[in-house]
Amino acid sequence: MSSANGFRAVRSKFQIPDPNEPTPEDQRGLGPSGKLIDFVPTPLRTNDVIGRPVTEVCPHVGTYGMGGPGYFGLCLGDEWLVFAIWMADNWLVYDGQNVGDAFFDKYGREKPLITDDQDDLSPKVVGRSLVSVAIHKHSCAMEFDDGTFLGINEEPTTRPLHEGSQEPRQFHSDEDLRKAIFLAPTIEIWI
Repeated sequence: MSSANGFRAVRSKFQIPDPNEPTPEDQRGLGPSGKLIDFVPTPLRTNDVIGRPVTEVCPHVGTYGMGGPGYFGLCLGDEWLVFAIWMADNWLVYDGQNVGDAFFDKYGREKPLITDDQDDLSPKVVGRSLVSVAIHKHSCAMEFDDGTFLGINEEPTTRPLHEGSQEPRQFHSDEDLRKAIFLAPTIEIWI
């Protein structure tokens, strides 16, 4: 799904649960863990993440109650570095290998680092610290302290195609990755 049919990779309105007004678990169901408040991420500054070790990886950040957009997150202690792009693992590459690709076996492509039943990315990045970060309008590169890179290439040919349309995963001209990569206090980001 490309610009022609309206698919949007980047969304700009978010809400998170208010930690001061939690919803009791027995009343939550599929709802939020607290009263939702608007969350407006600030642009990521390199100083905010450089030198911080990754403590966890989550390929399923974000929710709308019955499912989620598949944002991607790296836990940096008490904050999450979030890639707020629909099915972000299908956009991300770690040292030349796709992080996600749900249909790799159907098309004979290389197995991605994260599948439904296996996570080969976490052992590579957990415990590693970021040493450089470069985020541009339609690409990014983040280097870890062992010289490996996680990022999004500007050229869409490195990403799996959208399964339904078989069109490239690409950004609209008005979408800006610098607004889609940010720090958040939680991975419970409601869209």
